[in-house]
Amino acid sequence: MLICLPLEGEKINSLLSVRFEEAKYFLLIDNETKELEIVENLASCDEAVYLATTKRPKVIITGNLLPASFDFLKASGVKIISGVFGQSGKEALENYKKGKLKPIETHQTTVKGKLL
Repeated sequence: MLICLPLEGEKINSLLSVRFEEAKYFLLIDNETKELEIVENLASCDEAVYLATTKRPKVIITGNLLPASFDFLKASGVKIISGVFGQSGKEALENYKKGKLKPIETHQTTVKGKLL
């Protein structure tokens, strides 16, 4: 299963991006084979969602995302885990594997990194 993590840096220990569309990099990790791929995000906000989904991830773990991005990803069958702040990609991945992070069913709004 392919998992997408929007990151501020190009290493798995980099912080998760606060906002999916503004991530500097997307880390794609195959949860079964442990293969990693880093994709630099040179796209605009609208194109970032397309860029991240061209590899067909099953799960995206992020801080926050725009309502339009949420709708597109949800319609594409991607499980979205939102509201994850202040964690590295590695920490977020470990917390997901432990069952501490759950997919959301509706878009959640944040203000200054706090879920409303």
